[in-house]
Amino acid sequence: MKIRTLACMALLAALAAAPGASAQAATDSLPDAAEREKERRKASPKAKVYTESNLTKPAAATGFERVDEASPSAAPSPAPSKAEKSVEEIRAEKKAGYEKRIAEQVKTIEVVRKAMDEAQLELNDVNTITKYGSRKDALLKILDDGQAEIKKADLAIADIEEEARREGISVSRP
Repeated sequence: MKIRTLACMALLAALAAAPGASAQAATDSLPDAAEREKERRKASPKAKVYTESNLTKPAAATGFERVDEASPSAAPSPAPSKAEKSVEEIRAEKKAGYEKRIAEQVKTIEVVRKAMDEAQLELNDVNTITKYGSRKDALLKILDDGQAEIKKADLAIADIEEEARREGISVSRP
């Protein structure tokens, strides 16, 4: 009941605050409203219109793209420049990139394994007090997190190898 009363009071307050706005809308004629709309449109920014001349021409088809024989381009295709790389050079660059990414993942695995080995050595050492307490929990967490990181890096390497295989490039772990 209180909510309905508050809603009614808010509605009455809004109507009382703007008596001229509702009266003006009721007495406006159609030509006046049209004139205001024209002024509003003139003040708003214009939208950009794109035409065929504004758009860039598509590049020549390469690889397995479909070429429409019915409408050849008006300009003759330029002769390949000597600065362009050969297919073998491009493949070599891609292979180097894949091998670099794999090497980074392998290095990550090595660093994690080294940290895990140190944690395991400390856990196995009978001269240190790691049988109970927070240090033991921290070392066990290092081992668990290390296993997760190794799995993640192995998956990343598998993804890189798959990506290279799809490109027709053979790569392997160093």
